[in-house]
Amino acid sequence: MNYGKTRIIVCEDEADLGRRAATAVAAAMRKRLAQHDEIRMIFAAGQSQMAFLDDLAQEPGLDWQRVVCLNMDDFWDPRLQVECSCGYQTRTQLYDKVKPKRFELVRYNAPDPEAEARRYAGVLEAAQPVDILCQGIGMSGHLALDEPYQADFDTELLVKVVDVDEQSKRQLLADPNFRAAGYIPAKGITMTIPAMLMAAEIFTMVPLRLKREIVTRVLLIRTPTTAVPATILSRHEGTLFLDRDSCPPAWGGRP
Repeated sequence: MNYGKTRIIVCEDEADLGRRAATAVAAAMRKRLAQHDEIRMIFAAGQSQMAFLDDLAQEPGLDWQRVVCLNMDDFWDPRLQVECSCGYQTRTQLYDKVKPKRFELVRYNAPDPEAEARRYAGVLEAAQPVDILCQGIGMSGHLALDEPYQADFDTELLVKVVDVDEQSKRQLLADPNFRAAGYIPAKGITMTIPAMLMAAEIFTMVPLRLKREIVTRVLLIRTPTTAVPATILSRHEGTLFLDRDSCPPAWGGRP
């Protein structure tokens, strides 16, 4: 099945999705590592990425010493505990295990978010071209923290400061990775959609029943709209991994 240019793979459950997505991403990494001295990858945090990150960390035969990893976003609040940051999850689930050549994180507690956005844009610009993007879709329909109506499909910015959507806050308060904070910061720092979708290969992982409503909404929209930023995936070649819980029944999900 396809959503525009994006291929859809429906997995049995979250564990199956994690394994199959990790296998696909690892295959793309091996291919590119055979062609280049170094590759660059963008990663996301969040509950939907947990199984995938765990399985990718166990994939054999990957020369992580030639891989540069960049996080796509993080919340911004100087009060935030490090354990509640996006960077903490990707570091503990993946980077600390595989020991990449280098990993880059958004400074969630930087004194000035605008200055941090400019700094991180420089990091991303220096890392071009990006080989592989690994991401999810939020319950608001966001990619990274590019929220509805704040997303811009044509911006020349690489990184920007955003207001976190109320629906995203509700989702994340139920997420075990962020629940400990007891609140979600009002602002975030995120790569823009054009910056992320410049990646040569795009993988989107969206398991879990709580994502079915937004996945259904996305798949029914054929013309990309900033009201649902994830609809831009229809214009880009890539792979969308769903499980039978997140996938609507009409597309192969559980009734």
